[in-house]
Amino acid sequence: MKIFAPLFYILFCCSLCFVGCADPSHAKTPSQTHYDIQATLLPSENALLVTTEITCAAPAEGISALKLRLYAATYSEGNSAVGPAKVREAYGKVSESYGNVEIQAVEGEVPVQDYDLGQDGSILTIRFGRKFKKGESIRLSITERIKLAKIKHHLGHYDGYYSLAHFYPELCPFRDGKFFACPLSDHGDPFSHERADFTLHLTLPAEYECASSAEEIGREKQGTERHLTYTLSGARDISLVASKKLRSVSASYDGIFIKYYYENDAHAAKTLKKIEDGLALYSRLFGTYPYASYTVVSMPFCEAGAEHSALSVVSNALSELQREEVILHETAHQWWYGKVGNDEYTYPWLDEGLAEFSVACYYREKAGENAYRAQINKAREAFSIRLAIKGQDGARFDKTLAELNEGYYDRVYCGALLLYAELAEKVGYRPLLAALLDYAGRYDGKTATPNALISSLSASLGQDLTDFFQT
Repeated sequence: MKIFAPLFYILFCCSLCFVGCADPSHAKTPSQTHYDIQATLLPSENALLVTTEITCAAPAEGISALKLRLYAATYSEGNSAVGPAKVREAYGKVSESYGNVEIQAVEGEVPVQDYDLGQDGSILTIRFGRKFKKGESIRLSITERIKLAKIKHHLGHYDGYYSLAHFYPELCPFRDGKFFACPLSDHGDPFSHERADFTLHLTLPAEYECASSAEEIGREKQGTERHLTYTLSGARDISLVASKKLRSVSASYDGIFIKYYYENDAHAAKTLKKIEDGLALYSRLFGTYPYASYTVVSMPFCEAGAEHSALSVVSNALSELQREEVILHETAHQWWYGKVGNDEYTYPWLDEGLAEFSVACYYREKAGENAYRAQINKAREAFSIRLAIKGQDGARFDKTLAELNEGYYDRVYCGALLLYAELAEKVGYRPLLAALLDYAGRYDGKTATPNALISSLSASLGQDLTDFFQT
């Protein structure tokens, strides 16, 4: 499908930046990091106690400090978890609710000299008493107490649900000779994660059910408490949802355990089948699913959905059709975020556009050409309205989250989907799918950049696509 001239021009203008983006060396296999997390959920206090032991390799010769992201600081007063348009949806009928994170202890195998939390409290810089050799093992322990805000978001509580994502200190990726401290953002996914291994020991009231992205390897009840142990390998993050209200149905596909948690879904079996169908189709199109299990949780959430490694969240306020499309989108992120990582703050279009294109491909494979075209046309309509109102610069999607403070969905989701659709018209739908399969294989477990994508697609398709992005 050809895009009409003004829209095509915008896509070309956006792509001019792609070719000059960051060094493809980002795609090198990262050193493995291990998080051993002890967490206790205290619903009576809406609090979470967390001790995280981190083992990582020094990423460069002579470093004497590490930087870690404290996403929990997003919910502190003075910061903003959601934009103005989302405040009522996120907080419900109550006014804005704030949380906070209190660092109680920082210790290291090599003595810690000092630490600070930066201007907004979200970046923990830990300085050690000596320098490390490249590749040398660094071990440290961080204890924190998190007060959870009342909010329908990544980290918080609402209506008896506890959403526990990005609750532990996350090691900032080391790129281009320095740690990348991802800024906070009130929209999009302000995250950039290398793969790591996780062990989680969770204590919570015995009456709570817990949905997790990780494999449960231990369960013990002691009095009024339940102790759960989880493990997850080669993941971008680990996440949980806890509530007394959760029910579940389960299935399996090709040895992958699939579980769907919900409170009220009259079509739970149908929803589970859609999850399985999406997982099966994307596995066929884009290669092996990267984890042992996949969990989807329907819960109060102010956005339509959110992706984590091996777990996706969907809002329980969606219609049946909306829930289907969001599940397909978030499931696609298991490849475009989970399997092939990217810097979601700097290049949000990279994974979101591929996830949207994957949904369109799902409908083409399952329902035919017209269903595929309907997805493309829906995106074109939204993007074209944006273009007509805001002009060429206001419709560009090759921006960081900080530069996409309005029109985020129309630009990043719809605009990037149209770019891939135009590429499919140029090189052929089936050849593009084969090239994306190659891309997923080349960058499995790595962090890709726009240059990496362009280089990989060019190699697979046997033609230099630079002109497509520059002309």
